[in-house]
Amino acid sequence: MDYASGKVLAEGNADEKLDPASLTKIMTSYVVGQALKAGKIKLTDMVTVGKDAWATGNPALRGSSVMFLKPGDQVSVADLNKGIIIQSGNDACIALADYVAGSQESFIGLMNAYAKRLGLTNTTFQTVHGLDAPGQFSTARDMALLGKALIHDVPDEYAIHKEKEFTFNNIRQPNRNACCGAPICISTA
Repeated sequence: MDYASGKVLAEGNADEKLDPASLTKIMTSYVVGQALKAGKIKLTDMVTVGKDAWATGNPALRGSSVMFLKPGDQVSVADLNKGIIIQSGNDACIALADYVAGSQESFIGLMNAYAKRLGLTNTTFQTVHGLDAPGQFSTARDMALLGKALIHDVPDEYAIHKEKEFTFNNIRQPNRNACCGAPICISTA
């Protein structure tokens, strides 16, 4: 999709409903960006990590990409945001969702409200991080529209996507986006 015109340049199964997986974090980033833009939260705010964001204590997060947060950690909104965007941190998604909206469920409500407002007609979110959940789906077309909205509506969020790495708690992790230098896995099967 061309950003300026919105014209689709190439497509294949653009309206096929699929599990969005970590592309869900684009909407998580969008909602966080809107909260920052509205002044509801600040990058310098300190967030207390809850038990639900602890990978060791939450079976759903075991083996997934995380920032290695622990219950009671005090982490800035800025660091959690980078943890979501650069590291694809599922624990960071939970911590920031709880902070922004009071609960994951309320944050998911915001995600779906923004999806509707943006015209994402084939998208429903059920998690803040994109781990598998019944009834969660999106399409390539809707994700392209969401990407365009992220760039236009919350450009400060978009700018974080180009950072090559992020270090938190002495753990350096590269950006998982292949366009930023992350290794690309190509299947020959």
